[in-house]
Amino acid sequence: MRRNIRSIKLRGIDPWIALAFIALLCIGVVMVYSASAVYGYDYYGNPYYIAQREIIWAGLAAVALAVVIQIDYHRLQRLALPFFLIAMAMLAIVLVPHLGHASHGARRWFSLGAGITIEPSEVVKLAAIIYLAAWLAGKGERVRDFQAGFVPFSLIVGMIAVLIVKQPDLGTTIVVTATLFSMFFMAGANGRHLAALLFGSSVVGWTLAHSSSYRFNRLTAFMNPWKDPTGVGYHTVQALLALGSGGLMGVGLGNSIEKHVLPAPYTDSILAVIGEEWGLMGTAVILLLFMVIAYRGMRVAVTAPDMFGRLLAAGVTSWITFQAVLNFAVITSSVPFTGVPLPFISYGGSSLVITVVALGVLLNISRQTNGEGFARRSTHNGRGDGRSRLSRALDHALPSLHAERPAIRVARAGRERTR
Repeated sequence: MRRNIRSIKLRGIDPWIALAFIALLCIGVVMVYSASAVYGYDYYGNPYYIAQREIIWAGLAAVALAVVIQIDYHRLQRLALPFFLIAMAMLAIVLVPHLGHASHGARRWFSLGAGITIEPSEVVKLAAIIYLAAWLAGKGERVRDFQAGFVPFSLIVGMIAVLIVKQPDLGTTIVVTATLFSMFFMAGANGRHLAALLFGSSVVGWTLAHSSSYRFNRLTAFMNPWKDPTGVGYHTVQALLALGSGGLMGVGLGNSIEKHVLPAPYTDSILAVIGEEWGLMGTAVILLLFMVIAYRGMRVAVTAPDMFGRLLAAGVTSWITFQAVLNFAVITSSVPFTGVPLPFISYGGSSLVITVVALGVLLNISRQTNGEGFARRSTHNGRGDGRSRLSRALDHALPSLHAERPAIRVARAGRERTR
C-alpha cells in the first residue's frame, strides 16, 4: 500500500492540461483588472479592487488544486452520495426568501458578508458529476435498461434542472444537463434512451423560452438584436460592437471602450472585452487553450484505468468545454443570450475555486493513469473492464493513446482473462 501511495505522488500530471489552465488563469487575472478598473474606481475608489479580490480567489484556488491533485480520486466514490445530497440541499435552500441572496431578479447565492458569496449551482456541478460517475459505474451494463438506467437518470437530471431553472439560471441548466447527458452516453446508454432525452429536453427548452417574457424577449433579440438595440438587444449589440472594434489584433490592453457600457464586463461579458482589446487573434488563442483542455481531458477519460475514472474525467472535461463553448456562442450571438461565465477567466469566487478543484480531480486521474502501480492494482478490482461503447470506439480511432501506456493494456488484458 505504501508503495502504491509513493508511486502516485511521483507520477506526473498531464502537462498540456496544466499549462493551458495556468495560461487561462493568468489571462483571467489580467483581463479582470482591465475590464473592472473603471468600475472599481467609480464604486470603491480603487481601480484594483476587483482585481485584488480575483488574485485572492485565484490563490485559494491554486492551494485547493495542489491539495486535490494529491488525493486519490477513488476516495470521492465513497463521498459521492453525501456530497450530492448536501449540494442539492443548498440548491433548494437558496430559493428560500431571506436565506438566499437575491440580485437582479435572481436568487442564486448565499451571502457570507464582506461581499463574499457562494453559488450552490456551482457546487452542484461538481457534486452531480462525482455522484453520477459513481452511480453509472456501479450500474455497469444495466445502464442500458429502461427501469434501472433511463428512469432514475432522468429523475436525477430533472430534479437538478428544475431547482436551477427556479433561480432562474437557464445557462447553468444547459451546461449541467449537457454535461450529465455526455456522461450517460459515455457510460454506454441505450441510443433510443438518449434520443428520447434530447427530444424531451428540446420540448422543455422550447416551453421555458415561451413561458417567460424575458426569455422570449431574449429569443426575439437573438433573431434581430438591432431591432431594439437599446432594449432587449442591448447586451448582444454591445458585445458584437466590441468584437468588431477589436478587428484582427485589437485596440490594445486597457483601451476597450465597450467595457464602459457592457453589462457584466468582467464576468459574463469578459470575452467581448478580450475581443476588443486583443482582437480576433487573442480570442482564437483562448479558444485554442480550451481545445487543448478538451482534447487532453478526453485522452485522460479514454485511458483511465476504471469506469469511475473514465466517467469522472469525461464529466469534468465536458463541463469546462460546454461552458466555454456556450460563453463563446453567446458573445458571438451564435445562440440566444444567456449568462454563463468563461471558465478560469471571468471574475468569480466560489465558481473559480470549484472549477479549479474539478480540474484538480481531472489532473489526479491523469496522474494515476500514467503510472504502472495503479494499473497493476486495478487488475484486481473484480468489476471487470467496464469499458463503454465510446471507450472501445476511441481505442480504435486513437490507437496511439494506448501504445504510450503498455501497463494499462496489460492490466486490461489481465481483467479479460479473469473474466
